[in-house]
Amino acid sequence: MHGREAREVQALHDAARVLWLATDLREALDATLAVLQLELGMENGTLSLFDPVTGEVFIEAAPEMRDRERILGRLRPGEGIIGRIFATGMPIAVPDVGDEPLFLNRTGTWRDLREEPRAFLGVPVRHGRTTLGVLTVDRRHSAGPISFERDLRFLEILAGMIGARVRLQELENPRRRAVLEEEAGAPEARLPGMVGVGRRMREVLERVERVARSRATVLVRGESGTGKELVARALHEASPRTGRPFVALNCAALPEALLESELFGHEKGAFTGAAAGTKGRFELADGGTLFLDEVGELSLSAQAKLLRAIQERQFERVGGRRPVTVDVRIVAATNRDLDAAVKEGEFRLDLFHRLSVVTVLLPPLRERREDLPALAEHLVRELSEENGREVRLGGDALEALLAHDWPGNVRQLRNVLEAAIVSTEAAVLRAAHLGLEPAREAPGDACACVRDARARAAGLDAPPAAAAEGAVPAGEEREVRLALERAGFVKAKAARLLGMTVRQLDWRVRKYGIAVERF
Repeated sequence: MHGREAREVQALHDAARVLWLATDLREALDATLAVLQLELGMENGTLSLFDPVTGEVFIEAAPEMRDRERILGRLRPGEGIIGRIFATGMPIAVPDVGDEPLFLNRTGTWRDLREEPRAFLGVPVRHGRTTLGVLTVDRRHSAGPISFERDLRFLEILAGMIGARVRLQELENPRRRAVLEEEAGAPEARLPGMVGVGRRMREVLERVERVARSRATVLVRGESGTGKELVARALHEASPRTGRPFVALNCAALPEALLESELFGHEKGAFTGAAAGTKGRFELADGGTLFLDEVGELSLSAQAKLLRAIQERQFERVGGRRPVTVDVRIVAATNRDLDAAVKEGEFRLDLFHRLSVVTVLLPPLRERREDLPALAEHLVRELSEENGREVRLGGDALEALLAHDWPGNVRQLRNVLEAAIVSTEAAVLRAAHLGLEPAREAPGDACACVRDARARAAGLDAPPAAAAEGAVPAGEEREVRLALERAGFVKAKAARLLGMTVRQLDWRVRKYGIAVERF
């Protein structure tokens, strides 16, 4: 073989080894692009992939770029050279990229093109008939004659190998494989912990699956206790970032003075007690997912700092001057009406738009009663395993669960079931074990599947024992109970509803013996 042919064969051999031996996709792609530079003098290699949710082509790998440059390389199909290659599925060779109008140089990587002209080559990355992304390199004119036809043919062979590796990455992840295969089962089977048999929840599960494959920022909205963090974890676990960190932060749990340090970290000596530099949540989540719970509780000043970090993927630690660049997917959650908060000037419109690229709305449990039997049985199995017991749900217990309004949603349901399981030795949970108020008729608009579930529950075991006697609490005690239920058993919210302080509410809870702790 001639020298050039030998180098090409060696490059393909080395690329094949790293593509199939490296377990991390980014590492495999970076190493492959490095081989092109070392063996064939093809510089500034980039591998861009398509994000089906945002509709953009983004740079997944570029070993010669800094992260803050790579993050800027996002294009719409048809936009710029890379977007054109993706949209048409055709390779492109540009003799002098500095004279090419389509060349946008979004990343700012290619400098001094007038002093040192370069040729630019790009080919689509495909798997079967699907275009997954674009592979590009450039060559210096000073390095010698360039054979565009030969280079493009070589790059197309390599792009085929890369396309197979990218698709294999999806197939190796069980959750990703389930998304791609048409014969896969129900969505909830692919998103552990998320249970939904009714139309509304199945739509949520399907949306979570679709969104998980992308890099898009997601805003999860829903009442307290509906499972927003569970959705965030499912988005992370079903995404290509599944092997990287999932970092959560409750924005309402920290005073504003500590929030910036918690998000961005601090340098040694930044404030009294800062004996050493510390990474913030953004840095800890680098390469993975950052979950910002209760994001609607952030102050306006904190919102401005968060917006800058999300926009630029860059920030400075408290007391530092060196910019830190991260690759983080943001998932935010709130139970506030952010649309109203924006109108009232309590939440920044620009941040709202940044966070809600994709919105997942979780319905409250009272609006998806058809899910309650399956959800309750799932929780009983899970809690039984945690407590080393075998417990099942009796028919009268399921009837009581179906009759309750669940203002605290899934969190309250889980806590009620857990309290019942740990406080009794019975193998079958009865209505009396749940500590709920006497059953009442379900709302008139309850769907047929709920009535069917009740009918099935009635046949699970013998007719229930007579309900415990006792009237519904009246007067002040009843008001306190109802306020706690409406507030999801969050004392601060219940106190606001009653127009009293938390201390005054605590006194009444003790006075009437209301077992709030079980919620």
